[in-house]
Amino acid sequence: MDMSLPPTIPDTVITSLSAHIEKCYSEAKQSKEQITQRLLSCHRQRKGEYEPRLRAMIAQSGGQEIFMMLTDIKCRAADAWIKDVMQNHNEATWALNPTTEPELPPEIGAEIEGVVMQEAAAVAASGMPIEPETMSMRQNEVLQEATVKVREEATLRCKRMEDRIIDKLEEGRWRDALGEVIYDFTTYPAAFIKGPVLRKKRRMKWGPNFTPVVAEEVVIDVDRISPYDIFPGPSAVSIQDSYLLHRQRLTRSALRNMKGLKGSRPEIISEAINQFREGYRTILPGDNEYELLNNNNLTHNADGLFETLEYWGPAAGFMLIEWGMTEVDGNPVDPDDEYQINAWKVANHVIRVVINPDPLGRRPYSKACFEEIPGSFWGTALPEMMKDVQIMCNASARALANNMGLASGPQVEVNVDRLPPGASITSMFPWKVWQTTNDRSGSGQPAIRFFQPDMNAAELLNVYQHFTRVADEVTGVPNYVYGSTNVSGAGRTASGLSMLMENAAKGIKHAIMALDRANSEVVHRIYTHLMMHDPDQAIKGDMQVVAAGAIGAMIREQQEVARREFMAATLNPVDTQIIGVEGRAYMLRETAKGIFPDIDKVVPNPQRMRELMMQQQLAAQQAAPQQETPMA
Repeated sequence: MDMSLPPTIPDTVITSLSAHIEKCYSEAKQSKEQITQRLLSCHRQRKGEYEPRLRAMIAQSGGQEIFMMLTDIKCRAADAWIKDVMQNHNEATWALNPTTEPELPPEIGAEIEGVVMQEAAAVAASGMPIEPETMSMRQNEVLQEATVKVREEATLRCKRMEDRIIDKLEEGRWRDALGEVIYDFTTYPAAFIKGPVLRKKRRMKWGPNFTPVVAEEVVIDVDRISPYDIFPGPSAVSIQDSYLLHRQRLTRSALRNMKGLKGSRPEIISEAINQFREGYRTILPGDNEYELLNNNNLTHNADGLFETLEYWGPAAGFMLIEWGMTEVDGNPVDPDDEYQINAWKVANHVIRVVINPDPLGRRPYSKACFEEIPGSFWGTALPEMMKDVQIMCNASARALANNMGLASGPQVEVNVDRLPPGASITSMFPWKVWQTTNDRSGSGQPAIRFFQPDMNAAELLNVYQHFTRVADEVTGVPNYVYGSTNVSGAGRTASGLSMLMENAAKGIKHAIMALDRANSEVVHRIYTHLMMHDPDQAIKGDMQVVAAGAIGAMIREQQEVARREFMAATLNPVDTQIIGVEGRAYMLRETAKGIFPDIDKVVPNPQRMRELMMQQQLAAQQAAPQQETPMA
């Protein structure tokens, strides 16, 4: 059912910009039709429902509609495995590092020159000759000292910026959004995350005498975007290619709140709200089945929500001028030029237009695929990788159920010509008396014969088990990862199972790297936003975001093993004297990180260690004279 724009919309509302966005949306919808069917197929397979055509065929043949939830088992195992790496509460999956060669601020360069000149003046005043080579060497020495300090300051700024970003992420819904994205990542051909998204939210703080104070604050959110609602351009390979449309549904209040945003047209927003009193939505192919798969009530009503298209892509200057935008960065809009814009559209109403605010023109979306396909926007989903295996497992399970039902009791062959009129042949019970007539044919065959169909359960079970093992290979998520005891060979020993787990982890970590990149892109965009808009100068500096999910997990595992081995190897009197108490305490602290919530209660911090050592030395010095007194 197509619930597109009603014919009552006046033609004057349709601007060239609105027509341009609608044209792009129509092209994107058409190119995504096959992708939508893939999304629905993955959704059905994980949920354990047959394709409509296959379900009809099974019902027609009278077979059992058994669906073995092997895909869901693999997806849930991959979910848990990835979350162990990506949602570690003790460590972030990303890190900020200062650039290799931090730039010296101009004022520091001038300060270095001033220090050298003062020293040269002091030498000249003493009557000593000043060699140019000496001044150059001294200038290099001061420069090196300043560089060390700049690097130390850059590291400190990185730490402050990391803390600020973590605080912003915790205020938003980053952890919840990441969990939802991981579900999409293991279910669909692509998963999408959007950030930063600036929103006003009501916050409660405690005022004087612990009285609650509610105020609105702008927070940085990170959103999971459904793959059903993303519409890339037909030629797009990445998020940044061609154009991108995001379909979303806004409440009436959210739409009203857009009136105060930069680039919005309050009169057009009011016009859209007044025109669609009950809200506005369209129904696309696949929406009905999507709602059914999510166990939602099917309704074509708008429910008071407004379907909004968010457009990211190019637009001609004359379209912007016609809409009402006259300047870009203080310069008049060139009607012949092309601009990268972000526009919001409800039906034919373009309610907001801004130039892409990112300095590099990036769109605030990131994409990750479980298995990427070079040159394609959409990748291969985990359910698609094991679709044939799921079909074979379902077929063997249906055959097994049908065979068990067929072979659960005897089959009966009845010569109906020898039964008296009105005799029931569909009812069987113990001690039943079968009444028959004489055999007129003279063949000597009984009127009723019983025979037992063959039971093929063992063969069918072998087929099923074979394909479950194939599922381990094609997905890279073996059954021993999620606690299965059906492990043979090396997996029967603790060391062998550990080796198998490590080998299996290589495949899943390769997939996690795609999520790492998407996550790092979001963090980098938040870093850019804070650099541009946060008033705190102490957090700012030239930094780079480093992904630390899968790679970090491997490095941490290797470091933990190396630390334990090193501590065991150096636990002897000679090495203890070399390392010292402070060195041993440092090793203990690094090894115990992540194990204890408050490490200072287990191993004293360096300052406390120095205080304890000074107390021990002082006690030893005070005890020494007391030991010498009796000898005198």
